[in-house]
Amino acid sequence: MRGNINPFPSSEYALLGLLYSGPAHGYELHKHITDPAAIGLIWGIRISNLYAQLAKLENKGWIKGVVQPGEDRPARTQFHLMDVGRETFVTWLTEVSHRPRDFRQEFLLRYYFLEQYKPEWISEVCSRQLAECQEWLHDIRQKQNMESKDSFANMVVEFRASQITSMVEWVKWLIAHPPSEKKGEK
Repeated sequence: MRGNINPFPSSEYALLGLLYSGPAHGYELHKHITDPAAIGLIWGIRISNLYAQLAKLENKGWIKGVVQPGEDRPARTQFHLMDVGRETFVTWLTEVSHRPRDFRQEFLLRYYFLEQYKPEWISEVCSRQLAECQEWLHDIRQKQNMESKDSFANMVVEFRASQITSMVEWVKWLIAHPPSEKKGEK
């Protein structure tokens, strides 16, 4: 296995990313993280799991919940991103996915937030991710050469190679089609 593995699920980085733009309540965060026109395309999380992840992030000191009493409604907790959480999120934005099985959720989530907050970093991060994907492809091709051509193991390795090849081609496409500089422009 290559590279360092992230210390917690991508959904927790998603929460940091959503709080990067400003404080929010748990229900608002859930609405954003499950939005079928945005992160919800790649992510789904139950609200109970979301609150458990918020508690974990708060215990780490990366976010802080502030209870807001309500006159006409129950008290709600508004979550704020702390400086260490902000630094952790920004560092995560510059990393690459280190395992093919994490690519879809990690890299697409990272790209979503790069597009919103740091579009000037997209080219660099995509180029480094492409190099990582190409290394995966090189590694899997070596395994292909070691397997008997008519074995089950070869079939599995071929499947993995086709997935990684698809990732390589898609990241190349992404690099060739950077986001427009004006929001909403296609």
